[in-house]
Amino acid sequence: MRRVIFFACGLSACAGGSADVATPPTKSTSAVPAALIEQTWQVRLAVDAARAPFEGRAGWMAWFQGNRAEALQAFAADADGPALARTHADYASIYRQAALLAASSTIQVYGTDAQPTDPAETSYLLGVSGALLGDATWSPKLGAAGGSKVAGLAAQDAAWKAWADAGAAWPPDSVTAGAPNAPTAPTAGKAPGAGTVPHYVLPEQGETTTVDAADIGTLWALARWHEAAAIAASPESEAAVGVWIDPWRLPPETRTAAATAATIPDTFLFMSAMTTAGDARFFADLERDGAAAVAAHQADSPYAVIVGRCTQAEKVSVDCLLDEAAALGQSIEEAMAKAAGKEDGFHRPFADYARVGVLRAGDRTAWKLQDREGGGRLRINALDRTTGTARDPVFLLSVAAWDAGNRNSVRAEELVHGLLTEVPGLEAARLPLDALHIRLSRNAAPGRPMH
Repeated sequence: MRRVIFFACGLSACAGGSADVATPPTKSTSAVPAALIEQTWQVRLAVDAARAPFEGRAGWMAWFQGNRAEALQAFAADADGPALARTHADYASIYRQAALLAASSTIQVYGTDAQPTDPAETSYLLGVSGALLGDATWSPKLGAAGGSKVAGLAAQDAAWKAWADAGAAWPPDSVTAGAPNAPTAPTAGKAPGAGTVPHYVLPEQGETTTVDAADIGTLWALARWHEAAAIAASPESEAAVGVWIDPWRLPPETRTAAATAATIPDTFLFMSAMTTAGDARFFADLERDGAAAVAAHQADSPYAVIVGRCTQAEKVSVDCLLDEAAALGQSIEEAMAKAAGKEDGFHRPFADYARVGVLRAGDRTAWKLQDREGGGRLRINALDRTTGTARDPVFLLSVAAWDAGNRNSVRAEELVHGLLTEVPGLEAARLPLDALHIRLSRNAAPGRPMH
């Protein structure tokens, strides 16, 4: 039976073992034209000579094993600017989703479920959360903690209020530069954390107990630090960095203009959920232009082709997307074998990136069409398949943030726990999520399971 052989020593073997080739699925036909399937990174890099720049590299082996921090260090040791830019761009997206998670949790705990004993300083946490979410409902909370004796908090509160009063122009980098342990000048190849967490210990009102809190501004500062580090590592990749981050930007942020003109190199596409540069542009344009991006990317994005076929009357068919995800994966495997002149064990896990990517594309399109039911079902299906080599911390944190906003702290806690060792400083997002989990547990009716 054939074994997985990939890269100079075989990535699976380097990871401590090998895997058998999976049994091919039942044959089906993809909606994506064969010529477009041949443009996917999976098929193009099935050829040994095309894959050679990635083979045997410590950074890519670490990436294959799901270790972003180790990959970052290896790329820095190799002085590989584009690979550093890709990794820093991923971290920039990760910290944006961490900030979204923390902000959503904070509003649920100290806004929706506010208690009389909550620390007075939670007004500051609510105000910053609202600012990062683009929700002006919480703006009046800024400045209310001016009399706080908690070290550093009053000054940050005043800075955010001044920013809001001046027009709240994005990005608020000048404000978050003063957040606890905010990183300074970006250095490619480094991955700073959030310093000592908790950043603040807040006294509860009328009680002798305290509440541990983290400053969400630090998470935003980390996101911006990595974005700057990505561009510094490879200035020629600046357009690609913008497109790569665009799907994960916070609501108030401006998306990159003219994504259709951006060049996305294989260093960005390799082992990603984007099968072509067109897929990356499609995801970016979805955030800026909405569902109109589906028609705009029929020629260069396999995902746009599939989503277009599976969308009718402003609804995305979940069953259609599931069938097409399987069909695209199979077609890519077959095309890889044809291009390489043989079947190989890494073909299946590489095609899995596409199987998950189709569902994520459908999920994003459904939400743009206000199809919440379809979007939610596709998101959960994508989550269930985001395993093995297709595991993506950016997507996993985005689901955790979504769960926090829906008051589903159980799954969010599980997702965050699995990422704590991979993302320095993620404790700053876990603190408000823990607070949400505890509050929901206390408020749950006796005998009623918590969602």
